[in-house]
Amino acid sequence: MRDKEDAGDLRDHEDSPAPAGEEGPDPEFAQPEYVELSPLEAAREMALCGETLRRIERMILAAGVVSAAAALWPLGWAVAAGVLLGTVLGWINFRWLAASVNAISERIVHPSTPTAGAPGTPLKARSRERGAIVVLRGVGRIGLIALGAYGIFECSVRGLMGFLVGLAMPVVAMMCEAAYEFVVSQA
Repeated sequence: MRDKEDAGDLRDHEDSPAPAGEEGPDPEFAQPEYVELSPLEAAREMALCGETLRRIERMILAAGVVSAAAALWPLGWAVAAGVLLGTVLGWINFRWLAASVNAISERIVHPSTPTAGAPGTPLKARSRERGAIVVLRGVGRIGLIALGAYGIFECSVRGLMGFLVGLAMPVVAMMCEAAYEFVVSQA
């Protein structure tokens, strides 16, 4: 019975200021303020995001080529070819994933607008991409990777190991981008 009373006491005083000598809510867990960006600031942020994506895409390909070259002599051509094929499919996967996320976020930000039809007509989505294309791209990414892995597995198990390493190149590129952003922010 006492536990219910204690819980009730906590709920009653949740919004009230903390008593003297006690701290209030932890600022680390406070709700962030909503900041409305001007159209110019929003365009600048979108341009910066586009530059970041392009840098990551270039780093994916560069990391894959360097990894394949490093694997060629000690591990052989099958592993190096697997790394290159995995890198290319990882790059395609990254691009399609970024496009899918952009399309979904566009649908969330601009969900629908009323059409100039009669009352009761369905709302029309303002997104440039159709929902089926977004879903097809998501399924296609997985299917393409599975097809590539199967093809390499049939040819060479060592090539499959290289392929899996190549698929990890987007992660390597994102870690490089994080280091780049850190260095730039410190300058």
